[in-house]
Amino acid sequence: MKKDLLRDTLKKLRLKIDPEVLGYTIILVLMVYFIFWITTLSAGGKEYEMEETNVHIEQSDQQNSYVSEPEIVELDFDEAQLLMKLAWSEAGNQGIKGQLAVMNVVMNRVADENFPDTVEEVIYQKLGKYYQFTVVGNGVFKNAEPTEETHLALAELESGEDISQGALYFEAPTKKSWHKKNRTFLFEDYGHRFYK
Repeated sequence: MKKDLLRDTLKKLRLKIDPEVLGYTIILVLMVYFIFWITTLSAGGKEYEMEETNVHIEQSDQQNSYVSEPEIVELDFDEAQLLMKLAWSEAGNQGIKGQLAVMNVVMNRVADENFPDTVEEVIYQKLGKYYQFTVVGNGVFKNAEPTEETHLALAELESGEDISQGALYFEAPTKKSWHKKNRTFLFEDYGHRFYK
């Protein structure tokens, strides 16, 4: 009955669109809107609150374990968008966890005294003429279009999920590596190596 009503409406509008295709299109549009609504409006419109969780790494008695105290971080709408664009640009093909790990690194830098204090400043930070994140300088970031997975990664970040083990750097695995020679290796996963 609904198909007949839709078909009659389309005939009246003189549109030749398959009702089934139109139905799927409407559902897809509603899903995208719902995801956008969840990640923006339901979080208070323009502000996000995040809480970093404690991260524990079991180590031998001779070594200290890494523990970060929970800290609420507020992101405005623009910072959340920048964070999602960077995560998609750096790890869009690495799923939710890969994108979450990139977001965690940015937030770790914001909290670290050796880096800028805001998401925007961390993302756009340069050393000499080079951006800290290659995708910012090569145009990928500028044209990034975060996906549903990116929004889900942001939601996990907002819920306090931190899978980075305190990482401040990441890179794609390569033979030549400045990070490997100059930073403490933490782990390799999600298509990247992570360092402190």
